[in-house]
Amino acid sequence: MGIQGPSDSRDWPTESFTEQANKQLFRLKAYFKGQADWPADMVSKAVADTVLRPSALQTVLEDDHFYIQRGTGGDGDTLRDLAAPYQSESRHAKFKIFDVRQESRRVQTKIAASLSGKTDRGSQQETSTWEVAWSLDSDPQILIIELQEYEVSLTKRSQTGSAFQDATEAVFKDVAAYGDQLAYGVDHWATRIEAAFGIGVSGWEGLALGDANGDGLDDLYVCQPGGLPNRLFIRKPDGTVFDASSFAGVDWRLQTQSALFVDLDNDHDQDLVLGTTLGLILMANDGRGTFTVKASQLIPEGAAMSLSSADFDLDGDLDIYVTSYSRRRSMSGGTTLLGRPMPYHDANNGSRNVLFRNDREWKFNNATVELGLDENNRRFSFAASWEDYDNDGDPDLYVANDYGRNNLYRNDKDEEGRHQFVDVAAQAGVEDISAGMSVSWGDYDADGWMDLYVSNMWSSAGNRVAYQRQFQSGADAETLVAMQRHARGNSLFRNLGDGTFQDVSVHQGVTLGRWAWGSRFVDLNSDGWEDLFVANGFITQPDDSGDL
Repeated sequence: MGIQGPSDSRDWPTESFTEQANKQLFRLKAYFKGQADWPADMVSKAVADTVLRPSALQTVLEDDHFYIQRGTGGDGDTLRDLAAPYQSESRHAKFKIFDVRQESRRVQTKIAASLSGKTDRGSQQETSTWEVAWSLDSDPQILIIELQEYEVSLTKRSQTGSAFQDATEAVFKDVAAYGDQLAYGVDHWATRIEAAFGIGVSGWEGLALGDANGDGLDDLYVCQPGGLPNRLFIRKPDGTVFDASSFAGVDWRLQTQSALFVDLDNDHDQDLVLGTTLGLILMANDGRGTFTVKASQLIPEGAAMSLSSADFDLDGDLDIYVTSYSRRRSMSGGTTLLGRPMPYHDANNGSRNVLFRNDREWKFNNATVELGLDENNRRFSFAASWEDYDNDGDPDLYVANDYGRNNLYRNDKDEEGRHQFVDVAAQAGVEDISAGMSVSWGDYDADGWMDLYVSNMWSSAGNRVAYQRQFQSGADAETLVAMQRHARGNSLFRNLGDGTFQDVSVHQGVTLGRWAWGSRFVDLNSDGWEDLFVANGFITQPDDSGDL
């Protein structure tokens, strides 16, 4: 999951410098948040007066909810004045050094700066890139700042409030399980539940939306670590929910990574599939939100990580594709979802993914090898998504893999008309060697061909370290480029309509999604164009120290 930095920064002059520079940036952050005085000893007057919020901006989007501008020219607010538009109690700042070049008398860096908070007009976020020159002192001073890129986005206030509001407490106001269980972080439960029950701190557990009781409203199923019950929350017409977990028969305490609402028996209600550490649990819905176990499937080598479903063979029923991650250890050696990838940048020792073909009457058969889906099937897979990317009438499959290249399985037919899959990721240009974590399809340019967005990890440490001469000094050029690619971030591939894709990630400015676990094409402002929503982060407790 991303390039790791050197274990001892003293062996890496650029990393040693970064540690010192970050201490100075923390002081700048404290000033911005109103927690400290202006750090005059590290910033000259000339630097303090550098314009970092320009006035000559081009509006790229304005509607009832959003206002986005970009540019770098004109006068404007200086470094010292950056906090001015924000209400003091809401200011947030992040400064990430992602490039370091040591010269004879100073050090050149690139910094990703992010400022956000509430203003008189609404919630605002600014993202920019600074080229910063530092002195070589033990407490480095900022000598020069140049603004290279700048964007400001505003979520407008209105009579009905902002476009998005946190409704969690309102939705769960009458649910005891929210305060008793879900409101606590995983660290809380990790100190109270035996590890043997499957409690873990990795945070793999997902959720599913679907109409469990047939009333036309989407309900919520929440997966949990081992020892804690999974939860089914039924939505009421007023927008609140009630806990139906026990009544519905779905309050499993087995560690569950993923869930999927899907009609597997063609009776027009949403059945439930659970991906657990042991395998799949398939449950039939009686149409009123009560579920009964109808089948189970073991995953041969590892735990189920994520689930996706499609009628790949066009026979009228839905099949299930299960991604797995690392190979299951023996009980004597302990159980874990984490394994050591080999080699790190192109790992090929993960657990095999599985396609279960729906053969009716709740019979699901492992057809992975038969269908050609065992090709390049030893990756560390996080997610998969079905889409007819070549517009030939049948669903194809993209798999996002951690620690290396991804798969694009094209759905073809052999001479006898049987469906067969071929991994064409390399020739299509979408191997995307990186830390793949999620995948989403959407026609962002509205040309009739589905485009592809893959979330990976943008790492400031990885971007610094992987470009230093001493990094992997014995590696060949291809390996070095692959490792550098691990830190670049998310990828957007434009479908060219001829079976290939163009990598437009950098040009479209969509790489910096940070530690991006999930992503989704969605029209957020109902203007007919597909936007991108990215969920990111890892450490849930307060953290001012590092790369996450």
